[in-house]
Amino acid sequence: MSMFTYEALDHTGRKKKGEIEADSERAARQQLKGQQLIVRKLNSIEKQHKGTQDSTRLNATETVLFLQQLSTLIEAGMPLIEALSSMAEGMSRAQSRRAVFTIRKKVLEGGSLADALRDQHFDEVICNMIAAGEETGQMEAVASRLAQLLEHRQALNQELLSATLYPAIILSFGIIVMLFLMAVVVPKMVAVFERAGGDLPTITKIVIALSDFLRLHGGWLIVIVAGLILTYKLMMRNPWAQLRRDVFLMSVPGISKLLINIDTARFSRTLGMLLSGGVPALSAMLIANQSWTLLPLKQLGEQARDALREGESLAVALKKGNHLPAMATQLLAVGEQSGKLDSMLIRIADHYEKEVSRNLKRLLTIAEPLLVMFMAVGVGSLAMAILLPIAEMNQLVK
Repeated sequence: MSMFTYEALDHTGRKKKGEIEADSERAARQQLKGQQLIVRKLNSIEKQHKGTQDSTRLNATETVLFLQQLSTLIEAGMPLIEALSSMAEGMSRAQSRRAVFTIRKKVLEGGSLADALRDQHFDEVICNMIAAGEETGQMEAVASRLAQLLEHRQALNQELLSATLYPAIILSFGIIVMLFLMAVVVPKMVAVFERAGGDLPTITKIVIALSDFLRLHGGWLIVIVAGLILTYKLMMRNPWAQLRRDVFLMSVPGISKLLINIDTARFSRTLGMLLSGGVPALSAMLIANQSWTLLPLKQLGEQARDALREGESLAVALKKGNHLPAMATQLLAVGEQSGKLDSMLIRIADHYEKEVSRNLKRLLTIAEPLLVMFMAVGVGSLAMAILLPIAEMNQLVK
């Protein structure tokens, strides 16, 4: 079946627009006629959006909803084609409906669901687990696990965003306030001080010098900062520069432990979900290694995959380099010995996600008073630089 957009008139002459699914344009016109609509325009969505597959991909929230509904409907005994049709109709965005209808059409033409999802640029983890679910006949269980995986990813990303966004907003606001005072308020006060004469306090002289520097060279400072940001982004395209940055981050006390725990949780949950979904170990390691964000850990994961191919223990291979937490490698060894590696990986992910959450809350608790103190010292210093000369002028007048 294909999707069509239509523009029609109802029995009252009112214009209506919408989308309809049909085998052909003729069938679409007949359906609309059966709804007592007079068709004015009818166009195939595939022709309108040919070559624009990226515009019809699902976002993160819709992907979780898609997998949850897929698991529920298949578990209820609904055929895959009907389930996809029902899910498409429930999507709130028109682009999302088109994406699901496109997936349905490819499955209807004889393709696998995994290939259809891959054509719509779904994550490789999702595509491989769906492929394993199709082979083993456990589609509903696989889809449910995938939805849980993506929910955990979203929750972790949301915590990271919250932990960085709040301090960044406070810091940016404080800097903007201080720059405004130095660029606008201080120059006006300088004119008053110059007319009054007298010696200015040291702190006022420093603030005036900084204000003059910003007014004279502020444009160049903006250019330099923008240039540094652009240079950093260009450098980060080089694997060597990325490796040096990640090695540095992994050597910073406090930050290194947090970043390693985040990567450990992501890798463990992804690998655990893939193994529990029936994906072969080497293929699962290849996909799970994409979840590392720190290059030294990614290299360690690739070396562990090579060692696993040669029959070595995964726990022993990941223990090399002493990058991962000792408890994680110990639990991995226990999981391999007991034959329950997939469930042990999920437990490791749960533990380190909770550990990351606790560390982020602790960092926020420390950062909030420090940022408030920074703003108080900065704005207070500017206020003193302005008020001290005014107080001295009042004394002279008296």
